[in-house]
Amino acid sequence: MANLVNGSPSTATDSDAAQVQGAGDQAEPTGSEIAAQVDPSTLEVMSVSADDDPVLGNPEAPITIVEFSDFQCPYCGKFVAESMGKLKEDYIDTGIAKLVFRDFPLPSHTKALVASQAAECYRSLGAMAKDELYFEMHDMLFANQSVWGQFNDTVDAETAILDLMKSELDADETTVSAVKSCIDAGTMKAEIEADYKAGREYGISGTPTFFINGKKLVGAWPYEVFAKIIDSLK
Repeated sequence: MANLVNGSPSTATDSDAAQVQGAGDQAEPTGSEIAAQVDPSTLEVMSVSADDDPVLGNPEAPITIVEFSDFQCPYCGKFVAESMGKLKEDYIDTGIAKLVFRDFPLPSHTKALVASQAAECYRSLGAMAKDELYFEMHDMLFANQSVWGQFNDTVDAETAILDLMKSELDADETTVSAVKSCIDAGTMKAEIEADYKAGREYGISGTPTFFINGKKLVGAWPYEVFAKIIDSLK
């Protein structure tokens, strides 16, 4: 198993279009077994900006998790499916931590940019609850990654995302039309590109990458690893 400093095998990179692999015939270690090998004090620490990106949880929470992610990345989807729910329940909903989502659409994932645009455009329609809108779209995009991500053409992927907004988010035609116009005009591309550039400056090359109060964690690690790092910061 790769160590934390060198990164996780559960990471998509600019040159890696690998998909999440099954356990095969060999049993995978449990989350607790993996966490037992983690020493939070050895993690690289960096000063990372949250920018003005969407926040899940209490903005005043003492622990900040900045996540650089890619909506088409299978390992980012793995994190959402396997770790994020309990992380939200135990640490975000309780006010201990907040999660800031920053875009890092990998060039190898050709539909990631349009998905990031859809989420940012949907967020831009909101006022006080704009971050709630963003994470509604975030959850929908990851839950339906195989639906919109299957297309070779970004136009088809965009159409699939807009259709999913209607079926999964109950978005009305006015909202869907506004998101489409925003995507087609490239309104939010500069924001997404700024996130990507910032991530590069932080040395990020793969997704997902997390900074937990600055402690760098690369890959879709089990919930128990996140819990151990967060608990070490209390």
